[in-house]
Amino acid sequence: MTKVIPDTFHDTNIELWKTSEKAKRWVLANLSRWGWFTANDPNEMPRFHMLAEETEAGPAKVIMGHDNGLITINVAEADPAERAKRREDLSERLRTMTAHFRHEIAHFLFVRLSHDAQFLSDFRELFGDERTDYGAAISSYYEKGAPEGYGVNHITRYATSHPHEDWAETTAHVMHLTDILDSASAVKLQADDVPDLGYDAYRETDSKAVIHQALELSIALNHMNRSMGLQDIYPFVVSPNVRKKMRFAHKWLFSGASVPSSGELENAD
Repeated sequence: MTKVIPDTFHDTNIELWKTSEKAKRWVLANLSRWGWFTANDPNEMPRFHMLAEETEAGPAKVIMGHDNGLITINVAEADPAERAKRREDLSERLRTMTAHFRHEIAHFLFVRLSHDAQFLSDFRELFGDERTDYGAAISSYYEKGAPEGYGVNHITRYATSHPHEDWAETTAHVMHLTDILDSASAVKLQADDVPDLGYDAYRETDSKAVIHQALELSIALNHMNRSMGLQDIYPFVVSPNVRKKMRFAHKWLFSGASVPSSGELENAD
């Protein structure tokens, strides 16, 4: 799925690309557990441009983002020191390559799911109308920041900027939480018998159960990290309103891979 690779004029970019590809493949492997982007998925696939800021021609500006299936990733952030600096500069609680891929792929999943009228109707009721001016909304966010008390309805500050970003942030967090739960089960790690031994988080149809179990486990893992003076593994407080959005995202992550593409819809009887 990677269509453009970073300039490999020096070894640093090769290592950054390698690390970025590992994160991409981890996220895609997770999504395949729900049926996304597998050999049995006949719909559109994402395309990736992996770009470096340092090139043979000189420094280049790289902006991560999604554009109708094309996902641009800045491999500079595969450097832990650079990523930590940007996390501090942007006052973000979580900034990893895995999180970047989950966020940008979530934008693409919206494109896939938006072919379903029920998805769009329910989405707009929860997240707002994604047809509002995106550029104006983002400009306003960077000028004014997130509103006071944003956590009542949004998982992160950035999620307040526009319904598209609210979806991408919320859906990425559902991917985080499901994978935390799945990884814990794989190594038989439990907190108050959560999850059950042998539990398959990616086959769980009860969205509420997935989110509840993962958040309970995350609290325990946060305490473990604090015992070593490390950052919380999941440094977020999830409000009831955000949990409702998460349940919606999980429902569509679980079943949405079967939603037909626009081309299939046009050719349907």
